Amino acid sequence: MNIVFIFVLLCAFADWFAVARQNKTLEYIFKPATMLALIAATLLLMQTPHDAWQAQWFLIGFVFSLLGDVFLMLPNSRWFIFGLGAFFLAHVCYIVGLNPTLPPTQAFLLLIPCALIVGFVTRRVIASLRASDHTSLIAPVIGYGIVMTLMVFSAWATLFRPEWNDTRRVFVIVGATLFLISDGMLAWNRFVQPFGAAKLAIIITYHLGQIALALSISEG
Repeated sequence: MNIVFIFVLLCAFADWFAVARQNKTLEYIFKPATMLALIAATLLLMQTPHDAWQAQWFLIGFVFSLLGDVFLMLPNSRWFIFGLGAFFLAHVCYIVGLNPTLPPTQAFLLLIPCALIVGFVTRRVIASLRASDHTSLIAPVIGYGIVMTLMVFSAWATLFRPEWNDTRRVFVIVGATLFLISDGMLAWNRFVQPFGAAKLAIIITYHLGQIALALSISEG
């Protein structure tokens, strides 16, 4: 099993190299290859003791993430909304996978910091969209912000779920938080203010986040 995840990391490293070198040919190969390898690794992980409910929904989420990756790496900006939609559905799958039952009541306090962090970035993005006359993206961005908030909250809420062991909690919380950081940087770089090495930082945190989410499935 470790060998499979090493292969996932090798694909990810190759994609990071492609992004750093601005080699679009390699990026077009290794960006989808990384998620395809992670999907294969997840299927193998499902042959060991695992959380079946979480695993099936996360697997579907990884497929939507793969679609989102393909849409977002296409050069024409008209594909951005399709990428956003694919990742919206991926987050919905993660939310469902993390919530076979409603989160414990005491966990809902965690929703406040999650909403404040996502809300801050979303507010800045909306202001930039209005200023650049891209108001048609405001509603999709708000919707995406909502599911991102719920996904990160659902991951942190596992702190209050006794059926989760510490190892799984660490993986899912780290994974969701890295995903949030990646998406926040992507939104900021694309709509608010571009910054140096943004693409590399975005893809590294994204891949590590997805890998951590996959590892949280195992009960071994």
